[in-house]
Amino acid sequence: MRFALVALAALAAVSVTHAREGSQHHFGAAGHHYSHPSAQVVAEHEAAAGRITEDMHPGTLYSGKRLVKVSESTRPRWLTLEDILALRRAGVGFMDITDTQDMHSQDAHNLAVAEYESRLPEKLSRGKQVRGAIDQLSTQLYGDVLNPFTAFHNRYYDSEYGRKSSEWLKGQIETLVEQAKANVTVEAFKHRFPQSSVIARFAGRSEETVVISAHQDSVNMWLPWFGRANGADDDGSGTVTILEAFRVLLHQGFAPERTVEFHWYAGEEGGLLGSQDVARQYKKQNAKVVGNLHFDMTGFWTKGSEEVIGLVADRTDPQSRALVSSLAGAYTKLKTREFECGYGCSDHASWNAFGFRSAMAFESDQLEANTNIHSPKDTVETLDFDHMLEFSKLAVAYAFEVGYDSD
Repeated sequence: MRFALVALAALAAVSVTHAREGSQHHFGAAGHHYSHPSAQVVAEHEAAAGRITEDMHPGTLYSGKRLVKVSESTRPRWLTLEDILALRRAGVGFMDITDTQDMHSQDAHNLAVAEYESRLPEKLSRGKQVRGAIDQLSTQLYGDVLNPFTAFHNRYYDSEYGRKSSEWLKGQIETLVEQAKANVTVEAFKHRFPQSSVIARFAGRSEETVVISAHQDSVNMWLPWFGRANGADDDGSGTVTILEAFRVLLHQGFAPERTVEFHWYAGEEGGLLGSQDVARQYKKQNAKVVGNLHFDMTGFWTKGSEEVIGLVADRTDPQSRALVSSLAGAYTKLKTREFECGYGCSDHASWNAFGFRSAMAFESDQLEANTNIHSPKDTVETLDFDHMLEFSKLAVAYAFEVGYDSD
């Protein structure tokens, strides 16, 4: 867990050192212990530096300093890429607010959306439709998509790999739409860095929008632009969890009252970059976003522990958490258990920071259980597809129960 005191200490440390000896933490959807790399590992990476391909070259995002925030109670600071890497390795969650500063000011926080108050369903009423849809869910797509998706050397957002993997994912989504002959739009949401977010939209009849999301990028802990980062669990698992739900909804002829969007965010590992850009645009447009349900890591749990759906308790709202808990109880085999994830934990925090309802479902209530992430060890073979299927059920249930509940 990361707290403000840890964040302050890390910020003080980045000005004098960028790599600390001994046991270290990493930020993101899960903070994990990492050992400082051995001399052999460093030598191997240095040798690899001489073999950098064009796809591995970093973009221009970090040509200057970036404005980074590590908690609600501390002031943001301008940091170099080396400083940011030190924060990652120290396990400090953060948001890079360089391009969304206007939304993080006190004035912006005071601009409550008085003309629109999001309303979540008070009772579940779409049981027949939900159960009919979840009966069609399968684990087949998980492997079919994850194997080529994790074959990208990495999906680092500020690189050509990030761009190409995003374009590949968009193509997979478009193919599903074409196969279903559905009236669903798919678009790339461009950012200042090469990787794009992807948004697929079931247009509804009301002005309200429901958002179901995951993040698509992956990062290597030590050398993000050319280190190997399969990203099977983080967050390939969330990516295919919602993609399978999306596939089934397409074939069910899903036609919600509210617009239901599926988002695959770019740049989560860079401080929630993609989701902040998207949430900022929706806020600027006064979009009536009912709520966001985010899935970051759904494929790993410690055998021998109780199998649950982890429900993030911080930077989320109680009504959304209560709804997700009800959905899990009604439509999955698992119960939810709340835990705290920390500042800048994942993309749900962008929606929460900009005044929207949000919730995040996680693979367990043990934040640090999967020690493979952000390394070449985060492979498809480490995932439990049957476990992931329960999260796809949750995504389908959220789409129906929230997508159809409107005045």
